[in-house]
Amino acid sequence: MMHQSIATIDSPEFINLQPLEINPLMSSCEIKVLYLGQNRNHSYITKDVATEMAKTLRGAPIVGYYKEEKEDFADHGEKIIFDDEGVKFECMTKPYGFVAPDAKVWFQKFEDTDEFGNIVTREYLMTTGYLWTGQFEEVKSVIDKGKPQSMELDEETLDGHWSTDSKSGMDFFIINDAIFSKLCILGDDVEPCFEGSSITAPEVSTSFTKIDDNFKKTLYTMMQDLKFALEGGQKMIIDEAETKVTEPEVVETEAEATAEETSTETEIAEETEVATEEESTVETEESSEDKDTEDQSVLAENDNSIEDQSSQENFTKADDKDEDEEEESKDADAENEDSESEDDEDEKDKKKSYALLESELAETKAAYTDLEQKYQVLVEFKKQIDDEKKDALINSFYMLSDEDKADVIENKSNYSLDEIESKLSVICVRKKVNFDLEDTSKEEEEVDKDVMTYTVNDNEGSSTPAWIAALKNTRDSRK
Repeated sequence: MMHQSIATIDSPEFINLQPLEINPLMSSCEIKVLYLGQNRNHSYITKDVATEMAKTLRGAPIVGYYKEEKEDFADHGEKIIFDDEGVKFECMTKPYGFVAPDAKVWFQKFEDTDEFGNIVTREYLMTTGYLWTGQFEEVKSVIDKGKPQSMELDEETLDGHWSTDSKSGMDFFIINDAIFSKLCILGDDVEPCFEGSSITAPEVSTSFTKIDDNFKKTLYTMMQDLKFALEGGQKMIIDEAETKVTEPEVVETEAEATAEETSTETEIAEETEVATEEESTVETEESSEDKDTEDQSVLAENDNSIEDQSSQENFTKADDKDEDEEEESKDADAENEDSESEDDEDEKDKKKSYALLESELAETKAAYTDLEQKYQVLVEFKKQIDDEKKDALINSFYMLSDEDKADVIENKSNYSLDEIESKLSVICVRKKVNFDLEDTSKEEEEVDKDVMTYTVNDNEGSSTPAWIAALKNTRDSRK
């Protein structure tokens, strides 16, 4: 009876782990998965398709095939096995990490240098992951120095179609949908399909938090400036309204003060007149009459002087007000003239900038056209070299008839050199061809049902193709 363990009805007690609390034997990494558009394996991925594919990145394993003899990673690590059951492919990679379920996934533009030395701007699909650097010593080099990376797609769910580029005349496989099965670490001497794809220590993603903080600070500052501007504008309107209301009140107050001063002086004059009349009653009647006449003339002069002073003050205030209005009018005219001159200068600067941009655009278009023509010449030359290599490889399979090689010859442009060699090798094994050209009379000996392993990625130094040498050695060992 197997051991049993049954959960009780007691409520579970959860441990409150923080988001950044992870196993210390792991290291975070940053991955440039692929770039958009055409690539060197003649496939094409649009941004919409890449966005849908990105939903399958989280949880994908990060694998690699490490070779002890070269002390570095190799390629995807696939090998072909020929045995009595036919041909099989065996994967030699092992997992070194994974893309976390909560990993960030984003698009980022980079300036790459292509194989012709040109600077090309490419938009990469990127994500973050974790590597088990504590368990595997060899994977530490990925974090310390960085390594190339090549993605792998699930063949069963891969959907797409072939189409011809009208400009270059080259065929491309347009990917409509796919699922990421693995992200593979490559060696330094292995060129990935997407030239700039890599796995490195976190670089771009480390600035995300800083960018968020700066954005928050900038947004807060903008909100404060906007609030200050709105409040300042309202206060200015209120101040102007108060000024308009209080100005008449000030004028009225000054008029009242002038009237009060006039009445006070009049009262003083009346008191003086009364006192003079009392003194005149004591004196003789003759002198009183003369005194009254003099007092009346003095009072008349005082009244005239007071009226003249009041009118002079009013005229002075009116003149000052007119002068202020004239100065304000002159200042307004000067400001209008300055603003008009500034507008004219801005318009001239805009026209000059626009003309300069048009000139730069024309030069850029001319340079682009020249580069495109040179690129097409190089593409045709490369295609010619590849065709010659493929023809030489197909001709090396002299033991196969043209009928056997018909499919490879017909689809030569769609197959790489490795694919052509692999397909023709399989046909040779199935037909049990004789590789001895000197003694064609010998009968073919039966080959025991032993296993023969052939690694596609190893290249022999001999002039004889690797697949022929491997098959000959197997045959000779059975004699």
